[in-house]
Amino acid sequence: MNLTKRKYRVRYGLERIVTDNGHGIYTIEGDAHYYRVGMNDDNTKVAYFDPQGGPFYSVGVDYGFGKINEIFVETAEEGKFKIRVEVEQ
Repeated sequence: MNLTKRKYRVRYGLERIVTDNGHGIYTIEGDAHYYRVGMNDDNTKVAYFDPQGGPFYSVGVDYGFGKINEIFVETAEEGKFKIRVEVEQ
C-alpha cells in the first residue's frame, strides 16, 4: 500500500503530518505537549480535537481532505499526538 503523506507547519513552527490511508480515512499526527478533546452531546463520540499550536479539528468541517465525519484519538509517544479521521467520500 502506497500511503500519501503531506507535511505542513502550524503556529509555533510545529509540524503536522497528514497521511491518506485510503477509503476516506486519514491519520493526522505531530508535536503537542497538550491538547483538548470535546465530546458530542451524548458523550459517545469525539466532536473536536485541538492540539497545541492548532489547528482545531472539528466534526463537520473540511480541512482540505474532505468533511470530517468522525474523529478517533490514538495512542502516541510523549510530546506527540495522533488522531484518525473519517471523512465524507
